[in-house]
Amino acid sequence: MSKSGSLSTFILGGLVGAALGVLFAPRPGYESREILVDRALDYWDNADGIYDAASDRAVEIYATSRDVALDATEQVRTKIETARARLLEEVEAVADKVETEKDALEAKIPEAVEVGVVVEKPAPAKAEAKKVAPKAEPSEGTA
Repeated sequence: MSKSGSLSTFILGGLVGAALGVLFAPRPGYESREILVDRALDYWDNADGIYDAASDRAVEIYATSRDVALDATEQVRTKIETARARLLEEVEAVADKVETEKDALEAKIPEAVEVGVVVEKPAPAKAEAKKVAPKAEPSEGTA
């Protein structure tokens, strides 16, 4: 059973027990009713206090959880930005290296031609090499 269910059952049982105890006590009716009302008000005040404490605790837990979630989100965002910057630096470094190597190779081409090395046209890129011929549409008579 949940805590709130067992608490409400406990309070209800206390109220019923108090009411029965007051009703069967050897007192006059007006005095029994006063005692019954006083105890009911005491239980009601106690229930209000419990509710207020639980409500305050729930607000506190929400605020703390929200702060923790915001901090964690900020940490993840910072790590992502750091990784993104590092990756961009690496990409730029590789691009610079490729450009340097390309320039070095292009500078060697005239020298290779002078020496007599045959320079062939570079092979097409994979995307260009995998061009598919268009499918022939079936003629009307062969369907």
